[in-house]
Amino acid sequence: MLDYIKINNKKFLKFHNCDQFYLINLARTFAAICVVLQHYQHFFFVGPDSYQDDFVRAGQPFYEIIKPLYLFGGVAVQFFFVLSGFIFFLIYKDKIYSKNINFKKFFILRFSRLYPLHILTLFLVLILQYYHEYLNGEFFVHTANNFKNFILHLFLIQQWGFTLPWAFNAPSWSISVEFLLYFTFYFLVKKIIKNIFRTLVLLILIFILNILIQPVLSNVIVGFLCFYTGGITYFVYKKLCLIIKKNQFNAFCVIALLVLIDFIVFGRFLNFYFLDIQKNFELLIGERIFLLLFFVKFPLIIINLSLLQNFYKDLGKSLKIIGEISYTIYLVHFPIEIIFSLINKNLISLDFKNNFVFLTYLVSLILTSIFIFKFFEQTAKNLIRSKFL
Repeated sequence: MLDYIKINNKKFLKFHNCDQFYLINLARTFAAICVVLQHYQHFFFVGPDSYQDDFVRAGQPFYEIIKPLYLFGGVAVQFFFVLSGFIFFLIYKDKIYSKNINFKKFFILRFSRLYPLHILTLFLVLILQYYHEYLNGEFFVHTANNFKNFILHLFLIQQWGFTLPWAFNAPSWSISVEFLLYFTFYFLVKKIIKNIFRTLVLLILIFILNILIQPVLSNVIVGFLCFYTGGITYFVYKKLCLIIKKNQFNAFCVIALLVLIDFIVFGRFLNFYFLDIQKNFELLIGERIFLLLFFVKFPLIIINLSLLQNFYKDLGKSLKIIGEISYTIYLVHFPIEIIFSLINKNLISLDFKNNFVFLTYLVSLILTSIFIFKFFEQTAKNLIRSKFL
């Protein structure tokens, strides 16, 4: 159902103040599925960083059809970080700065959202990995499943300056970075970050820090860079909203400008220019920072989706549950991989290049994620919040 306003007997789409960003959540789930596709190659591992002799990435199921999704998986986590920055500035910045939310409440809100599922999947992987080793004499993909790594994973600090091999539910490395981002975000907003200028200065300082210490703490620094890029994106979005709300002419100009920018950016007209810059400064900024993608394309996607949601407030609402299980898909997919590996090696041989096996894996993952989200994740979150808030 679309809402219109009348001006001089002419109908115009109404610009809403959104409290639900269904499209942003769907974008997050899209990115999570891309990570899943990126990790589908795990089924072809025969040892650390080595694959079956006949493995070719282009030979994976539906590769020619969904190739961009397979490839996007390599940078999808950075998209999570930019999205997180945008959402946190949107939801928490003003509340923290005006002291409407204290650290205890902020911590419990974030802890209850992230930690229960992390603990569930950590122990699930622990059990499944040792069962996999018991039956097959080896762990599945990630082999450093020792006591030290378990403790670091348990407290979600595995990426806080430790140089470690991949272990247990390895995708949780980004959750470890997110946890650190949340702590620092609260105190930075409370004491320093008040406007776009200060956020931009902070982003520049983080960029300089990356130049000075890379590749040390590269995952953490890239997380911080992307998160506060999301913060800048928030300020740009809020400014565009104010301009659009003034009158229909402003709205038309903003939309026209965005369409033009989208055409230039996503039409690949800037790719070669930014690639040259990337090559020239690679020694300084490292190989993991993609200037055009992280600082232009990702923010632009978020602004487009957010503004679109303001005009069509219910767009994506019918797929709300899919948007809500992005985090679940992200943390659950590796345990599901181990289960499929156990089936393959101990019950029935599976051809992971087969389209039916691929679809069975994806459907199993999504259905499991919906079940865990509804009957565990939501329940645990509400229980923690009702007890401590």
